[in-house]
Amino acid sequence: MRNRLLGSCLALALATIACQDQPTETTQPPAGTGAEPSFRSTLSAPFGLKKGRGKLPPSIRVSDQHVGGAFRRAINPDDYVCPASTPVIDFYIDEVTEVIVREPSIFNLLYNVVWADVIPTYEAVFLLTDDTPQEFGYSGEYTNVMKRTHRDAKRFWDIRSDDIQLVAMKGSMLLDTERVAETYQLRFVPPFFGLSEADASFVASLIRDALLQSVTLDGGDHPLFSFNAFAFSTDDGSYPDKIVMGDGILAGYAAVGFGDVAPQALYAHEFAHHIQFENGYFEDPVPGATTEAELTRYTELMADAYSAYYLTHKRGAAMNRKRVEQFLQVFFQIGDCAFDNPGHHGTPNQRMAAARFGFELAAQAQKQGHILTSERVHQLFVAAYPGLVAPDAT
Repeated sequence: MRNRLLGSCLALALATIACQDQPTETTQPPAGTGAEPSFRSTLSAPFGLKKGRGKLPPSIRVSDQHVGGAFRRAINPDDYVCPASTPVIDFYIDEVTEVIVREPSIFNLLYNVVWADVIPTYEAVFLLTDDTPQEFGYSGEYTNVMKRTHRDAKRFWDIRSDDIQLVAMKGSMLLDTERVAETYQLRFVPPFFGLSEADASFVASLIRDALLQSVTLDGGDHPLFSFNAFAFSTDDGSYPDKIVMGDGILAGYAAVGFGDVAPQALYAHEFAHHIQFENGYFEDPVPGATTEAELTRYTELMADAYSAYYLTHKRGAAMNRKRVEQFLQVFFQIGDCAFDNPGHHGTPNQRMAAARFGFELAAQAQKQGHILTSERVHQLFVAAYPGLVAPDAT
């Protein structure tokens, strides 16, 4: 049985959040309304999904994922401002709560028993490539803008990026039993570690049947299965470099009024992590940093600066700065106060300070139409960094 805290602290593999995973007592969901199929009995001993029997290849690097572990507090939380929630997180909570309340047995099966919510993520990372036609958005509504942004960002930045692939994370793949079974058979991915072909096929059929009977999950087109965006790379090239974009996170930002800017902005942040992978900036010494949380904050704020520079540069995405800043106010409100979490991304004010740093660099370049090299942006960011992370409670 898996326990995750559903509420104001959601452990999402997303650039915009770094809530710390916390153990919590599992509570019985409220009884469903109306007739609900029962999925309570079939999965127990023979292929119970258990942790601890495998591990990811050591060469893998994934941005915006969160790692458990005890770390001492990095900074004094009283010196910083953090909101309790944000519209897009409220959207996610509302969507998931509806499933829990109306269809508790289906939710329990998919989320707690077979971990179906992570299957689209692992498929996107380890099995998909851009050789397969990609569609972004539940109905493909973001496909053109995502492909255009992918092309333009590669042209804008000076790193080697021809090998970066853009792939979609789609909950609707859960209806395809062959794809689901193939993912469950991955031998090194927790919590699966290689189910047999027969067991994987059986679990895939259970998932398909549950989705077909569900009245809340829209055949997998639901944020429960794809509320993610992240960058992926390996040291040894065993898998292609990727940017993974989930349908659910795009739907979330569209629901709160940012469908026109979220695809480009989410992508720009994740492309910035590939700049860091390519140029070795994850290995930077961070003056004064004594915890993993402070090291992560440094790279996340740097990614915020790179993305803001690209988004508003006239030779980049050329987006309206005011509109981008409106989006980032929501995007960065999920900036966190988990100061002792190794996934700490920086507070909302720190993240906005990093973005404004990027805006100003782009504005300074407008007269000449000049594009700074990725290394020059890095040098300027390093010089500005102490001021960006100063206490912000005032």
